[in-house]
Amino acid sequence: MLKKLNQLSLRSRLTIAVILCILLPWISTYIVSNYLTKDVLEERAVKQSTDTLSMIEMGINSLFDDIMYTSNYIQFDTGFSRLLKSQQAIPSDSENFQQQSALIYLRISEALNGITDLLSPAYITLILDDDLAYTNYSTIEHDPSSFKQEPWFQELDQLSFYETKWIGAHPTYIESEKETASHLISIARTIKEGNQTLAYLVISMEEKEVSALLNNFQNNTNNKYYLTNQDGEIYSSLNSDDIGKKLSYNVLNRSSSIVDFESEDHLMVSAPVSYSRWRLVSLVPYEETIGSINTVTRTTIIIQGAFLLLFLAGLIVLVREATKPLSRLNLITESVKRGNLKVRANIKGNNDVAALGQSFDHMLDTIEEMVVQVKEQEEKKRTAELEMLQAQINPHFLFNVLNAIRLKIRMNGDKDSAELIYALSALLRMTINRNNAFVPLNEEISVVKHYMQLMNFRHHHDLSLNIEVDEALGESLVPRFFLQPMIENAIIHGYKHTNGVITIKATSNNNLKLILEIIDDGIGMEKEKLQQLKTKIFQNENNDSLAANGSFNGIGVENVFQRLKMIYGNEFDLNIESKKDKGTKFTFYIPLNEE
Repeated sequence: MLKKLNQLSLRSRLTIAVILCILLPWISTYIVSNYLTKDVLEERAVKQSTDTLSMIEMGINSLFDDIMYTSNYIQFDTGFSRLLKSQQAIPSDSENFQQQSALIYLRISEALNGITDLLSPAYITLILDDDLAYTNYSTIEHDPSSFKQEPWFQELDQLSFYETKWIGAHPTYIESEKETASHLISIARTIKEGNQTLAYLVISMEEKEVSALLNNFQNNTNNKYYLTNQDGEIYSSLNSDDIGKKLSYNVLNRSSSIVDFESEDHLMVSAPVSYSRWRLVSLVPYEETIGSINTVTRTTIIIQGAFLLLFLAGLIVLVREATKPLSRLNLITESVKRGNLKVRANIKGNNDVAALGQSFDHMLDTIEEMVVQVKEQEEKKRTAELEMLQAQINPHFLFNVLNAIRLKIRMNGDKDSAELIYALSALLRMTINRNNAFVPLNEEISVVKHYMQLMNFRHHHDLSLNIEVDEALGESLVPRFFLQPMIENAIIHGYKHTNGVITIKATSNNNLKLILEIIDDGIGMEKEKLQQLKTKIFQNENNDSLAANGSFNGIGVENVFQRLKMIYGNEFDLNIESKKDKGTKFTFYIPLNEE
């Protein structure tokens, strides 16, 4: 990543740095603020739920206090014990058994009524042996003996003198109250004296008394409060349909927890209930618990972020303006790298970046002047070399040619000698005339024709010259005296026999380049020798080391390539193809409209 960042421009790196320096603290502030606020709100919600459950537990304890008071009164009151004993003491076969039992029943009922008048609606049942029972409700509503069929009733005999069986919530057994009080919460115990069981006591209170208490603390319609046993079975709820259902959470957990209730996260807090092992459970929607404060925090962060984004946009604009001269310099540098020395940065101002741009422009001015000077010097050097090379006509060649013409004239005295002399004079005239560095292609080909005529005469060859040049291309300007060395090279190195055809073919590439092909059908070259020739021509940079090779004027193929490369630069190209016994082809790619 660091490597990729280092490849970016200074503007891009500064922009990324500005963005990171603005956004990272803002995002960090949002995350930290949200996290800390969440913890504080969650702690506050737990405390509020715990306090609420404590208040509810106090109210429930008040209800259970009345029940426990009644239970303890019946258990420990000596008058009740005497009444129960006197009931058991009446012989069942006594003549006045019914009268005595009715009298005792009235006394027990009066005692029970005296107790229940001070209590919330509660139902008291005392069950004695022989299915005798005393109740503060009509037995028409419920048969007290049916309690013996309940599974919890058999557990009563196992209880000690002080223990109480907390039965929990169950459907009401009072028929007339089913519509107004659908469930009751009951406890049961044995009334003993020593090891003797005098009766079984069942006390029931209406569940709606507890649910009404829960409703008093219902400050949010989405909050849920439950009275459950240790397994999570619901004994009381604001919704009576929930009674008997089971919460699938660990209500014995002393700490708060986040639970999924009705497909929504809730904060669950539970607390124990005195007397029994029951639990009070609070379920508060988690989002509502922290939602309002979170909304404020989130809104604050968003507003802060909006201002930061505006500030960020301003910083980015400033960075772009500050780095604009550097971007301009970078573009100018890339343009100069591609070879364009005409461009300039033209950065105004007195700051350090402006000074750098002005120094760069001055450097380009100096380089351009030096390039012009170098071009002028190279042009002078090229002209001097050409004049020197053109002046170095091989005297031995001239001697042989003139001697051959002399012998020819002496032996034949025909017009062929006149043509040879004309060809020689034309060739010498082209050599001596150095006024123009460029000549039309047709004129250069004319020189080659005279040269071929002289070479055929000198070496007794029968080589022919095939010219395939369009009339329009014949007027294209080419460097003077560059075809002759190529023809000379083809004659000397390409032919061991005395006949053959050398073809000069000219075409154009969309009028951009002159494609000039020099093709011979001579002996050609093997691949290794061709590669050696290419290496010698294309990689030879020492122009001063070119020596005469026994040719007409010693220029050679290497010199021709160096001359054209010097004139046209990278726009010029040369391709060489050759096959053994198939001949050789030189292809020149010369830019048109160049002088």
